[in-house]
This record gives sequence, structure tokens and C-alpha cells, in this order.
Amino acid sequence: MAALQGNVQPIRLKYSVQQALGKHLLSSYPHEACGVLLGAAAAGGMLIDTYVPMRNVAPDPLHTFTPHPEEWIHVLYNEPTLIGLFHSHPHSEPIPSVADYKGLAALGPEFKVYLIGSPRTGDGCSPFLNGFYIERYSNEQGRPFPELSQAPLHVLLK
Repeated sequence: MAALQGNVQPIRLKYSVQQALGKHLLSSYPHEACGVLLGAAAAGGMLIDTYVPMRNVAPDPLHTFTPHPEEWIHVLYNEPTLIGLFHSHPHSEPIPSVADYKGLAALGPEFKVYLIGSPRTGDGCSPFLNGFYIERYSNEQGRPFPELSQAPLHVLLK
């Protein structure tokens, strides 16, 4: 889905989703925010039309995230349009960390998109977001392993 003739297809998100991500990211600061993304494959990429914030119950929420188990299970079983995961890096750039890569293996095949956000400081702007497609491969032993490939991220104004 991510590549079409060698080009990485964009991830599009509604303006209201960008605003919801920013609000959750900032209200959770200095802790990491987390939640799930709802949407669907669209012509030329993925479209994220809804964000469902979740409580972060990690033992060290300043440096990691763990979605609240009841909220996580509710979304997994009740949201047919689940396509991705969002979390924030409150004190660093929105690029995948070692822990982010390790956590990918726990995500099911319905997770196709991975967004990471960081707050911008002092200017009141929307958060800095990076989008990635979750690609799934098999290693030499036939075990699946996921990778992230960065994708252009477009916010739709309509």
C-alpha cells in the first residue's frame, strides 16, 4: 500500500485530527500522549479521519507510553476503521526510537500507519508530526518483523 511505482504514497489527515492530536499532546505534556487513528485506504494513500486519545498508564510516562488496557481492548474490538497508532515524544524529535521499533511487533496487521508528534515551543503552532507506514517483512528464519517507512504527511483543510 505504501509504495506505488517506487513512490511512497502520502498519509492524509483531516484538519480536525491534527487539532485533536495537538490538543492531546499538549494536555499530556510533559508525559507522552498516545492514541489510535481511524480511517481507511484512499486513492493514493491513507486517510485518517478520526483520532481516539487514550490514557497513558506506563510506569514511566515521561519516556514511554502504554495505552490503558480497557481503552485499548475497547478500540481493538469496536472500531472497524482502526488503521494506526499515534504517540508523542515530548522532549525529542518525532522520529522513531529504539523502543518504538521494538513495540511494532506487538501491533496487529490492522495497524498500517504510525504517527509521532512533538510539541513546538513558544510559538503556539500545531505540533510537529511525522508519518510512517508500517511495513511487514519476514527474516531469514521466516519470522515476521515490522519496519517503518517515512511517508509525506498532508493535512487536509476541508
